[in-house]
Amino acid sequence: MKWTPLKIYALKLAMFSTVLGYLAVDLWLLQGPVYGFLHAEKKAAAAVATIYGERLSPRQLERHTAEQDMLAGRTKPAPALQASRVMEMVYGSLLRLRARYNDTNLPQNRPEAEAEVARLASRAGSDAAFEQLLATQGYTRRQFTDKVEARLRQQALLERSISQGSHVDNAAIMAHYKQMREEMTIPASRPVKHIFIAQHGRSPQEAEQAARLLLSRLEAGEEFGELAREASEDPRSAPQGGNLGTLYDTPTLPLEELNLFGAAPIAAGNPVLAQSRWGWHVLQAGPITPAYIPSLDECRQTLRTAIISAQRELGVNAYLHSALKEGRQQKRIQIHAQ
Repeated sequence: MKWTPLKIYALKLAMFSTVLGYLAVDLWLLQGPVYGFLHAEKKAAAAVATIYGERLSPRQLERHTAEQDMLAGRTKPAPALQASRVMEMVYGSLLRLRARYNDTNLPQNRPEAEAEVARLASRAGSDAAFEQLLATQGYTRRQFTDKVEARLRQQALLERSISQGSHVDNAAIMAHYKQMREEMTIPASRPVKHIFIAQHGRSPQEAEQAARLLLSRLEAGEEFGELAREASEDPRSAPQGGNLGTLYDTPTLPLEELNLFGAAPIAAGNPVLAQSRWGWHVLQAGPITPAYIPSLDECRQTLRTAIISAQRELGVNAYLHSALKEGRQQKRIQIHAQ
């Protein structure tokens, strides 16, 4: 067949029409491969992150943030936690994928998950109120229990991955004790109770007179605890007979002007009067226990627990960072929002 200029033109026109037709169908009707390629950046921008093909949406981030606020008992969201919430979702997705597809030997935690959900429901006051709260996040109670169970399986995966490194021998405890010994000083302390008369609503003279009257009643033989329950205006300590517990000589000591410690502390035993910025106190303080450094035997278990906790935190971080690094090297993880 002889190719005349007209036939060549007609063939080119047919080919061009075919390409235009395909693009029209792909872009406007089917939203196929070409559409996907052209809109890839837009899709990525609409996602918080993409983990092995699984897109985490802004709505999922909102739900995750609301869940964490609920678990922590917060009534208001904390915007400063946004970046950490994104990484929590990324690590959570990695753990979920590994627990789901890479390990079939993890324990089943349904009873534990149901118990945890029941504990959360008790905070809401009733099952109905709790389920209504879940509904605002798009969950039924069963779906939320499934989510808690999945998290328990993920926790079991982490536990197993770091269990080999959670061992502490006596040498490690001794080394830690020597290093931290000075910082473990227990400050001076003493037991204290009081009967409080507030200056608010009365003159300073009236408050002092009321406190002196209470002191005279104690000196006449009345029992301190009973009088505190009757007359103290401190709503926290009055029901406990004025008992404030053991107070420590630290920078956070409340009402330091009461001279409980220092060069001239109030004497132990008999009740005395003292004035603070809030009012008058009838104080009864016990003897002062001087500051001291606990022995190794006294804090051995505390040190063991602290070391294991630090090892576990390091192990978890190393495991998660390794999983994240592996996914990024394979270009299977993209984080779009930080």
